[in-house]
Amino acid sequence: MGLLWEIWQAWLVADEWVGVVLGLLAVWLLVREDWRTWPVGVAYVFVSITVLLEARLYANLVLHLAGFLSMNLYGWYYWRIGGARDGEVPVTRASARVLAALALACVAGTAAFGAWLAGGTDAALPFWDSGILVMSLAAFLLGARKHLENWIVWFVVDVISVGVYFAQGLPLYALLYFVYLGMAVWGYRSWRRSMPGDAAT
Repeated sequence: MGLLWEIWQAWLVADEWVGVVLGLLAVWLLVREDWRTWPVGVAYVFVSITVLLEARLYANLVLHLAGFLSMNLYGWYYWRIGGARDGEVPVTRASARVLAALALACVAGTAAFGAWLAGGTDAALPFWDSGILVMSLAAFLLGARKHLENWIVWFVVDVISVGVYFAQGLPLYALLYFVYLGMAVWGYRSWRRSMPGDAAT
């Protein structure tokens, strides 16, 4: 039993490192507007499952399996087939209506899912965890449609995630999301520069 426990702990450490590498690679590719960000994101989802289970971050687990996985597959499709013109999807701004609807959905989703986790599970930090879930889905949707504002939402998600992962004893994931903060700023500026002049102002 002791040997199995040691193997399990070694797997968690290795899995967390692989997740960090894949997560950084996915964001780096996204900043560069490279479609390969999406299959790398799919791989990141699968290596994160055991890490999140061990940390009892159930909303994050749901986010990875139901949200990140589906959004990565959608982004993969949209950037390669569904929305591409002349082989490339242009960077655009989301409409005020879309942003308002996503903001409302984030508030309602955080309250509802957080309350469910708090009342029905042993989830750690249920409302913070739920906020990460719903805002990440909003950011992924904006990113998959190649809307510039996805980077602003990711910045907020990254700030919250650093605190949550650190509080739950996942320093590598906390460090990963700290690095994501800088990458979100880099991504915003890079995508804004790639927009047509009128759209960028």
